Amino acid sequence: MRKIKLFKLIFSFLLTGIVAPAQSVGEIARYGYEQLQGSARYQAMGGAFGALGGDLSSISNNPAGSIVFAFNEAGATIGVQSISTDSNYLNGLTNVEKSSFDISQAGFVLVLTNPSSKWDKIAFGFNTQTINNFDKNLFARGTNYNRGLEDYFLENASGISYDTFDFSNNADDEYSFLGNRFGYATQQAYMGLYTNTINHDDENSIYIADGLVGGGIDQIHENNTSGRQQLYSLNFSARYLQKLSIGFNINIYEIDYAEYKATSDKYLDTTSRLDQVDLQRDLNTFGEGVSFQFGAIFKTTDMLRLGASYTSPTYYELEDEYTEGLETYYIDSTDAIQRDAIYPNIVNLNGPYKIKTAGKIQGSAAVVFGKTGLISLDYGKKTYSSSSVTLPYAVDTNALNSEINEALDDANYLRIGGEGRIGDLSLRAGYWHENSPYKNKAVMGDFSGFSLGMGIRFGSGSLDLAYTKNTQKYQQQLYYIGLTDSASINESTGQLAITYNVRF
Repeated sequence: MRKIKLFKLIFSFLLTGIVAPAQSVGEIARYGYEQLQGSARYQAMGGAFGALGGDLSSISNNPAGSIVFAFNEAGATIGVQSISTDSNYLNGLTNVEKSSFDISQAGFVLVLTNPSSKWDKIAFGFNTQTINNFDKNLFARGTNYNRGLEDYFLENASGISYDTFDFSNNADDEYSFLGNRFGYATQQAYMGLYTNTINHDDENSIYIADGLVGGGIDQIHENNTSGRQQLYSLNFSARYLQKLSIGFNINIYEIDYAEYKATSDKYLDTTSRLDQVDLQRDLNTFGEGVSFQFGAIFKTTDMLRLGASYTSPTYYELEDEYTEGLETYYIDSTDAIQRDAIYPNIVNLNGPYKIKTAGKIQGSAAVVFGKTGLISLDYGKKTYSSSSVTLPYAVDTNALNSEINEALDDANYLRIGGEGRIGDLSLRAGYWHENSPYKNKAVMGDFSGFSLGMGIRFGSGSLDLAYTKNTQKYQQQLYYIGLTDSASINESTGQLAITYNVRF
């Protein structure tokens, strides 16, 4: 387990029924969505390959697509992604950009023929590709006149007896004990009390905070993420009477997600007892998943091809590791600025827990104009509303799963692609649109984008180039309780991909 040698360990069993931040509606949506990734040809045509096949990434779209290859083939793709994130938080406007590079796709297909059989052709394939690149930064800043981090800690402390806490104990040991015995919210309350972000009024038996929010808080929020969600497709397909092709995939998924989240509150009212509060958290989520996929392509005429595919929900087993820290600057009775901080030498471990993300059904059609070009279309539905979380410890997840079902809806998507050929040169374009998985479109808007590309064949090899551009709007809520304000995000992503394939 990563980081175990550096820290003491705490297994947060969350017995209070409060689920840790990683297990949320947002996590289900994040891992259920798939970016337009894959080979350059696949991207350039908007991913509309459900009735076409003949591309290594098409295997992961419709398993029957591997049978379209005339020869054995192998290839790989490198890509550069750049994300520009505009944020509007309480009328404060900011922009931040981030670029990343990776080997985003690789695969091969082996083709066997038997002209004397009705099942005249079979193919075995393997394709791996990034389906989500998490490398992006978010920076939001604004003046908040209504709430601050103190409200987050007050909400977490609500309902917890002050006698629960032992401030004479070593801070790391107490933080560890509280997490094991009572869960996440009690840890947060302890951090707030330890640093004097909040205090306890013994006379009235209530928790209080001494920050003057009404004078305004200069609030800075960062949310920087990195990592990948990778798909590995093991494929088999067969063709019957040169008309009907069927295929099957076992899809293995790997998630490696990292998130650094930090919020800083600077009180603008000089008479406020609280001067500044800084909270930060480092989260790592990792694990594997599996799904099954069936597909068919039917060649009705030399021009028209129809396709259909079904992808089961993906069943993940995930684990979370997170560390956190809090420091507070406040004015003491002598008007001097004091600093209290807690950075527990603890890695909190959640899991393993299980999530089920959206399944998918898809219908496709393609018109092929001989050797001069083609037009292709995919239309499908993702069943986000059936997603769920299962925790192996004593937590009732009915409320969380009800929240998921109430927040998420099935999402339709459309992909259109075209290709024109002039000798060994191909010119390509594509468009895609996918509905938001959220019922409330203000939380997250629809996805849409376009793509352009070209390719050239030379001997047994080919080189393809693609550029994709897509935009999306969504709301980034700072915290799930207390400090619940949201930043309005406008995200623009550009990606350049280059693929080299060789036939053998």
